[in-house]
Amino acid sequence: MEQKPILNAAHHNPASAAGEVAWVSAVEQVYRLSEGWVDEALLRELHAFRQKALEQRFYLVMVGSFKRGKSSLINAMLGVDLAPVAVVPLTAIITLFEYADEAFAEVHFNHESPQRITLNEIAEYVTEEKNPQNIKRVSYVRIGYPAGLLRDVSIVDTPGVGSAFEHNTQTALSFVPKIDAALFVCSADTPVSRADLEFLQTLRAHVPRILFVLNKADLLNEKELIDILQYNRQQVNAAIGAEDHFSWHVVSCKSPTGKYAVQHLVTSLQQLIRTEKKQILNQSLRHQYRLLYNQISMQLRLQQETLLIPLHELEQKQQQLQQSMSLMQSRQEEFESLVNSRVRYIRQQVDETIQSLTQQLRRQLQEKYLLQSSRVWEAMQHQGFQSFQEQQTHQLIEAFQQVKSQLEQTTRQQFSELLETYASRSQTFLHELTQHLKSLLGVDFHLIADQFDLNVYTAFYFDYGKGLSAAYIPPPFWIRWMPASCGIKQYMRKLYNHYQQLLTTNASSIIYDLQYKIQESFRKFQYDLHTHLELLLNRIQQIIDDTLMHRREHSSQVQQRFSAIEKCLHELSAWEIG
Repeated sequence: MEQKPILNAAHHNPASAAGEVAWVSAVEQVYRLSEGWVDEALLRELHAFRQKALEQRFYLVMVGSFKRGKSSLINAMLGVDLAPVAVVPLTAIITLFEYADEAFAEVHFNHESPQRITLNEIAEYVTEEKNPQNIKRVSYVRIGYPAGLLRDVSIVDTPGVGSAFEHNTQTALSFVPKIDAALFVCSADTPVSRADLEFLQTLRAHVPRILFVLNKADLLNEKELIDILQYNRQQVNAAIGAEDHFSWHVVSCKSPTGKYAVQHLVTSLQQLIRTEKKQILNQSLRHQYRLLYNQISMQLRLQQETLLIPLHELEQKQQQLQQSMSLMQSRQEEFESLVNSRVRYIRQQVDETIQSLTQQLRRQLQEKYLLQSSRVWEAMQHQGFQSFQEQQTHQLIEAFQQVKSQLEQTTRQQFSELLETYASRSQTFLHELTQHLKSLLGVDFHLIADQFDLNVYTAFYFDYGKGLSAAYIPPPFWIRWMPASCGIKQYMRKLYNHYQQLLTTNASSIIYDLQYKIQESFRKFQYDLHTHLELLLNRIQQIIDDTLMHRREHSSQVQQRFSAIEKCLHELSAWEIG
């Protein structure tokens, strides 16, 4: 395939020159031209880009929904348990694994200096249990280890779908430029969902290479594995294109040897790095360079446009902008209130469904063990006490399994539709805001808004409690010395109370788990949206405020500053990707 020229000035083309040297030279020139004109966050991103190009770092990001076994897979790939494995969601914190001659772990905070910790302390910072809602303000955790695979590639672990791309905090912004390939992890017991496929479409726009892993192969037999693999392939190919012939690797972290050993995946990754690293890195650098360049140009053009507006009009526009933002945020808050009520309704449905089942089972147990105790006693003697109790436990499990399947389908669909509606409305809100800013200030802000894709939040995983289990309760030895009816009733009452407790414990566990997943997913969704809006609006407001201050203090230098920006834009255009 013919590659189009990437720069206006041919002699500046980093893609056609000597790889990392050309990219470093290009970004250094852009940095020089941008310094003093754009904000510090953007300059830090330029610096991170330069380091990546200079060191030729190759970053492999692990993505996939919760409970697909990403952390377990990383541990199997490295041959050591470094990534914490949790039965509850991890916080939205990125963990970076890189090569080091001696093992270490380092926590990077949002506003504090990095802190060295032991490998055993990692879970204290990245798990929801030890660091709920990231109250410790962790930016990311960096782990070094002398693993052979890490000589070729640095691995980025993401807790749940999309956190490395859509969580618009300083952490995500600093890591997105470094991602070169993605390992999309599916689980053999869960087919790819519509939300997975939507996220893959977003992922494909950011990452040059995507590889697929079907994890937990040990859960299915050979025929079932073939069926789920074929289904997943068809769904993925239909969503993002069959022409790419994406590679799939079937693995089991519990099988160190054999057909599904993780080592086969490691070997394929190492082969990919040896043969295609340079090409993939160049695609990744090209993509990020274009994003950075567009953001720099947008900031410079905004400053230039504000210089052309008469001072009194600029002050009026500042007030109009503040009023518009307040109005739009008010409209958004009203909409969020409606959505929150809908979330509460879904949670209430979960509670009512489980409670209804529990009450039904309680009545059955009461009828069986308290009102028909003699008949049940005879059945136990005939069948065997332990066998009878195992059968009873199995019946309860089946009842919960049936309602679980119904809830899994209906609740997931309701919540997915709700978030899709919210995402659509929020995207409209962002679009309205950027259009208003364009008409108000004459600058197109879609370059920032388009970086925030909300589709991925329609995916989350349900884990239904601990399951039902019961220890065998034999009849007490003293029952033979008591009147038959009295002893039997006491034993039946004991069994009844035991099963009542099992119902209460497991019903509560299921309700809590499902309601927590719904509320937590929506909370993170809202947080990410508000963070993005705040960053966008604060950046615009700061540019206007700075311009006003400069205009008031240096009114005679307006033309000089305008000309300086014009010159900067002209010189910058020589480094634009075409």
